[in-house]
Amino acid sequence: MAASAAADPVAADILRTAARHIADSAAAVCPRDVGPRHHVAVTGGLVELGEPLLVPLAEELARRLPYARRVAAAGDPLAGAVRIATDLATGALGLPVDETMLCLAPNGSAGERHVTTEKGD
Repeated sequence: MAASAAADPVAADILRTAARHIADSAAAVCPRDVGPRHHVAVTGGLVELGEPLLVPLAEELARRLPYARRVAAAGDPLAGAVRIATDLATGALGLPVDETMLCLAPNGSAGERHVTTEKGD
């Protein structure tokens, strides 16, 4: 798809949409009110698509997160997952606290969590 994005508007639109979703995820964990010292790194297989994804991604990140600085990833996706899990387990996770996002029950117990829908269920 990346190879045909220059000549295929449908492929280009799919990659622009993917870039928007990636930027949405970054924006969810980089709220403006936390301060201007946000760093955003992108890693994973989609990055290997190159410019057809990275150009619209850079545009979306600049539009959505003008206060964040883009940096190189400190490792691969597995390293990132391990870091998040470790930070969750030790209470050092630097993400905004939101029960609808990452959640670790106290003492590793299963815990109960109720998620409401838009209908209030």
